Amino acid sequence: MNRYQERLSNSLPKMSRRSMPPELGVKLRVIASRERERQAAGRSIPARAMVLLRRAQISWNDLLRPLVIPIMGGVASALVLFSMCVVPAYPLRARTLDDVPLTYIHNVTLAEVRGTSPFVTSSDEVVVDVWVDGHGQMYDYTIVTGASVIASMELRRRLENMLLFTQFTPGTEFGRPTASKLRLRLGSSQVDVRG
Repeated sequence: MNRYQERLSNSLPKMSRRSMPPELGVKLRVIASRERERQAAGRSIPARAMVLLRRAQISWNDLLRPLVIPIMGGVASALVLFSMCVVPAYPLRARTLDDVPLTYIHNVTLAEVRGTSPFVTSSDEVVVDVWVDGHGQMYDYTIVTGASVIASMELRRRLENMLLFTQFTPGTEFGRPTASKLRLRLGSSQVDVRG
């Protein structure tokens, strides 16, 4: 190898030099002046913006475009998996502060009579269905049995007055007062309450 390098280095100075074409100098000067003009124009703000825009397009096309689909697929699958894990474990909040736990399936109480005035009929007992609202006030009634009360306007008025002045405890559902119905059996000396 050393012989070859020696021969090459000895033969290079003996070679003839090629002469430069006369128009090459002019061509190089024209190219240099155009480059100076381009660089001077590149210093203006719109020209710089165009250069940055071209660089961004090149970066997008060359670097980011092949990565967009895998990145978006990873983000979408992460969101789906995260929502599948979190949603069932997310605690549900009660809408109100007086929430009653549902430990008992039948957490219902019926309306009750707190106090009543006596109602006296002449002979038969009277059965009345009474509807009580959530505040413990009677808002409707139906006479189920009691021919004498149905026939006599005076006995009916006494029954209505007795029901209006009766004090009721409202029924509840899961701890909240609610409207309910109860059946009253009115005899000559006693009141029997059935839900």
